[in-house]
Order: sequence, then C-alpha cells, then structure tokens
Amino acid sequence: MTEQLDQYMQLLKLSYPDAVAELLQKYGPAKDSYFAEDNYQAFLAGETYSLPKNPAIDRTAEGLYCHHIDESRYLNLADPAMIKVQQYPYASQQKTRLVYCNLIEHAILHALIAIESKQEFGYAELEKELKPQIEKWYIEGEQPTSPAGAVECYQKAYLSADETFKLMIFIKELVKA
Repeated sequence: MTEQLDQYMQLLKLSYPDAVAELLQKYGPAKDSYFAEDNYQAFLAGETYSLPKNPAIDRTAEGLYCHHIDESRYLNLADPAMIKVQQYPYASQQKTRLVYCNLIEHAILHALIAIESKQEFGYAELEKELKPQIEKWYIEGEQPTSPAGAVECYQKAYLSADETFKLMIFIKELVKA
C-alpha cells in the first residue's frame, strides 16, 4: 500500500468532524467566504439573479477543491438554485465553514457524511459527481489536459488504477453498511 492510499484509508477511519479537522490542519483555513455576503443576501432577497462564487476561495491551481463543512446538514450549498429555494443561512458560506481537500479526500468527506447521516446527506454528490470523476481519471485513465486546475487536481490526488479500484470498493462497502 502506498503512503497516499494509506493516508486515505486513515482518513476514512475518522468521524466526519475529525476528518474535517485533519484537512483544515493539512491545508489551512479558507481565506474568504464562498460567496460575498452582500451578494448572497441580495440574491436571497430576489434583488439579483446571479450569485458569483468568490474567486478568492479557488485553490485548484494547488490541486484542491473547496468543500462546505455544512454539507452534513444542507444539500448543494454551492448551487444557487438550491440556495434560492432553501434559503440557506449565510453562516454556512463563511470561511470558517469551508475546508480544502483533493478529489479523493472530497469523496471521503462525502462518504463520511453519507455514513453518519444514513445517506440523507453527502451520498448524491458522492455517487453522481465525485465517484464518476475519480473512476474516469484514475481507473479509466482519462487524464485531464486542461484546464490547468484540472491537471493539478488530478496529480494532487493520484492513485494507481488498482489502488483506486480497491479504495472505491471499500468506500462503497462502508457507505452501504
């Protein structure tokens, strides 16, 4: 087992809050909120029809994704349409409620959420977005060539096809248990 796979397996053994704490220590805190508060409040009030993501939170050049910690309580916190319908509190978008992770760590966070919430939260994104991306890149071998951030994201989380297959089977068994 490579060191990278071992780290992923260790992360899977943690509770969701402990895994978040581990990743906050590993990558540091967010420097800004996911959305600017004035834009967010104007969007919720119907004063504007768009909700641009704060560019300051993007760390894909480092191979990292931004994960909303409160996805253990709310669905699709980055989706403006869902935000509009559900009227999520701004507190869930603040920098203290964000954590960075690579692609596989992101899948692990969603798996831990799914396990702890009995699949009420975390599961849909794991199955519909994260798992297919991981399988495409690491099992099927479709390496991204652009945009630049995707290349870094691929490299940051890299596992061999065999290791990825084993990890995904293990995650599937944990989530279904």
